[in-house]
Order: sequence, then structure tokens, then C-alpha cells
Amino acid sequence: MKQIIMNQKLLSLLLTVVLSFTGFTTVEAQQTDSLEIDLTTALNIALSENPTVKVADMEIEKKQYAKKSAYGALLPQMDILGQYQRAIKRQTVYFDEGLGFGGGEIDPTQYTPEELQIMKVVGDMFSMGGDSESSGEGIQMGRFNVWSAGLNVSLPIVVPSLWKNVQMSDVDIHIAMEQARASRIDLINQVKKAYYSLLLAKDSYNVLRLTYETDSINLDNIRNRFNQGVVAEYDVITADVRLKSLIPNMIQAENMMKIAEMQLNMYMGIDGFVPLKVLGSLDDYEATMFDNLVPADTTLSHNSDLKQFDLQREQAQNALEMQKLQYAPSLVTSFNWTYMSQNNDFRFSHYKWDPYSMLGVTLQIPIFSGGQRYHNVKQSQIQIYQLNEQRKEVERGLKLSIKNNYDLINKNIEQVVSTQSSIELARKGHEITLKRYETGMGTIVDVNAAALAVLNAELQNRNAIYDYLSAKADLERVMGYEIDTVDTLDK
Repeated sequence: MKQIIMNQKLLSLLLTVVLSFTGFTTVEAQQTDSLEIDLTTALNIALSENPTVKVADMEIEKKQYAKKSAYGALLPQMDILGQYQRAIKRQTVYFDEGLGFGGGEIDPTQYTPEELQIMKVVGDMFSMGGDSESSGEGIQMGRFNVWSAGLNVSLPIVVPSLWKNVQMSDVDIHIAMEQARASRIDLINQVKKAYYSLLLAKDSYNVLRLTYETDSINLDNIRNRFNQGVVAEYDVITADVRLKSLIPNMIQAENMMKIAEMQLNMYMGIDGFVPLKVLGSLDDYEATMFDNLVPADTTLSHNSDLKQFDLQREQAQNALEMQKLQYAPSLVTSFNWTYMSQNNDFRFSHYKWDPYSMLGVTLQIPIFSGGQRYHNVKQSQIQIYQLNEQRKEVERGLKLSIKNNYDLINKNIEQVVSTQSSIELARKGHEITLKRYETGMGTIVDVNAAALAVLNAELQNRNAIYDYLSAKADLERVMGYEIDTVDTLDK
């Protein structure tokens, strides 16, 4: 008998040592020199450090540059051009009549003597110009090297599609801003739920730890009474088994706490190995959860999904109008100033540069494009119809989500109220059972059952509070609320 008692004491001591080395210390001891945060701090860090929010903000900046680029298309376009061409075979020019070569004879009766003399001189010059294979077959024009450099300027005067493109750029910026807001709303929801999960894991661990310490004291009392011959060995074994059965639950709660902590670190955009010390507990929310049950405004006027659909529909409407503007004429002016030099060698210092300039206006009136414009208009009309139908479906789903979250909130409130009374009754029943056991009127089985009832009531209460907070966070996300809707307690 004494050997059994000694073995049990050694086993209990061993368990205490193992727990101390496996991390089963108090939460306060684990979180020494760690980052202290509450919900508001976690949200502020996440909104400033999370990569998703940074990318969304950069998307707004990118769209703003795109808008400036669209405005730039309405301004004059200026280009400096430089070109070099080497003729492999120069162009041959033919004259049908008039100079006595290239085909045809001169009719003397059609020209004055002075014109005939000039034409003879010019004809002799071309015939002597060289590089022609036969004066009767034509002459080769130009030189082998052609250099040119100049300035081209163009300005759209009437181009309706460019004006509409500027309007589309404005809508693009609004879409990017709404997408960035949606990213922040989703991030707020994720941070809140991760924070509540960490509180739940911490509170569950503390409840299990307190139960373990209480049961350890009860086990020592039962062993002392067994040594005095008051209780049977069965009571010692039963109490010891119950104490050991708490260890797996404590390990699981601690693992949940570590996972929730790493998840919260990830959402905040900081190193996942930075230890966190969460301020407060779920009991703090229980004390104030009835002050502000749900947001005052429960409409979908701030919902980001619907706002994005509205902006996409506006963008599609602009795209439709742009397709229709493809039927409209356009007017563009252009100016060109060019210097050109033609040579047969590369003696640049001897080159002669001749200027050439031109000012013009181009009027383009679309007539026929194989039906492309018509089919593009039809595609845009179908896209608008699709967006309208999709928006209706999304709105129905959001209304259903609101109803479900309302039901969950009400259900969890009832559970919290119910578990509050359950905890009081379970604790009172546990005290009565202990007194009955001490007086010999109760059994160890009754004591364990009462202790288990207290533990279950405590854990159910924490889970009910967490479910309430999680449902409320989901409701706020559907409503489109941002960080300014955090409860006064969190602020």
C-alpha cells in the first residue's frame, strides 16, 4: 500500500516537472518581454503594415497615373525623328513624252521655238546625267545615302473616344479606392476574429490550468485522507486519473493559442515569431456586450461588394458609350519639319541639308469595318445586363447573410445568459458535493462529475462569447464598417 502511494507521489512530481519544461507555465510568465496589444492596437498595426492593404493603396496610385496618361492623349504629341536609308537599287523614272526619251516623240507644232530649245537642253542634261542604262528606257533618280532628321507634331482636335477614356479613368480610380476599402474591411474582420480566437484560447487555457491546480489540491487532500484510512484507494486512483485527463486538453489549448498568435501576427504584417501579450479577456466583452448589440445602421448602403458592382456597371456604361463613339468622325492636325540630305559618300562635312515642312489636317469618317463596331456595342450591352443580374444575386446573398448573423447574435446572447447561470449553479453544486464527500455522504464520482460540470460551463461560456463576437464582426463586414466601428471598449 505504501509503495503504491510512493509511486503516485513520484508520478505526480514527474508530471509537475514535465509540465514546467513543456511550457505549462502561466500565461503571464510565457509572455514576458512580449508585445502588448489590445484590439485597437492590433487593427492599427495591421492597417499600416499588412501587405494586402499596401498593395491596394498602390493600386489607387497606379490608377491616378493612368488618368494622367489619359489626359496626356489630349495634348500635342511631339517626336524628334532621325532616319538613314541606303539605296541598294535606285528608282527608275520614265517619261512618256515631251523630252525625246522614255518613249514618244516631240510634236513641234505644240510648242514655241523657245520651249523647244529649253526642252532640248533639259533632254541633253538627262541624257548626259549618267547612271541610266538607256536614255530611251528611263533614268535612275536620287542618291545612294539618304539622311533625314526632323520634328513631328500632332494634336487631336475632335476625338470623342479620347474624352470618354478620361471619364473611364475617373471611374477606374473610384473602383481602386473601393477595392482598397474592401481590403481594409476584410482585414479588420480577419484581425478581429484572430484576436478573439487568441482570447478564447488564452481563457480556455487559464480555465483548464486553474482546474488542474484545484484538482491537484483535491488529490493531495484525498491522499491524506487515504493515509488516514478515511477513504478507499479507489478514490485516490479516480482523482489521479481525472487530473491526468486534463493534460491533453491543456496541450490542445496551448497549441490553439500559439496558432492564433501566429495568425494574428500574420494579419498584422509582423514577424510571426514575435511573442504577443493580449490585454484583457473575453469576460471584459461579456460585461459590455449588451450595451451595443448590433450596429445602428443595418442597411447595405456601405457594403463594398454592391458599391463595386455599381462602379463596374458605370464603367461598363462608359465602355458602351465609347463603342458608340467609334461611329463618330475624328479630326487631327499634324505638322512636320524635316531636314534631308542625299549623298553618295560619307563626307559629312560636305553634306547639304535641305528643309522640308508640311502642315495638315486629317478628317476621318468611319464608314464600314466589317460589323466590328456593331458587335462591340452588343457585347457591351450584354455585359451591363450581366452586371445587373449579378448584383441582384449578390444583394440577395448579403441580405441572407445579415439575417443569419442576426440569428447567430441572438442565439449566442441567449447562450451567454444561459451559461452564466449554469456556471453559478455548477459551482454551487460542486461545493455541495465536496462537503457531502468530506462528511462521507458523497462519492468521488459525484465530486468528479460536479467538477466536470463546472469546467464545461466555463468553457461553454467562453465559446458563446467568442461566437457572439465573431458573428458581430461578420455582420459589420457585411455592412461595410471600417475601424471607426470598433466598440468603445476596444478603443
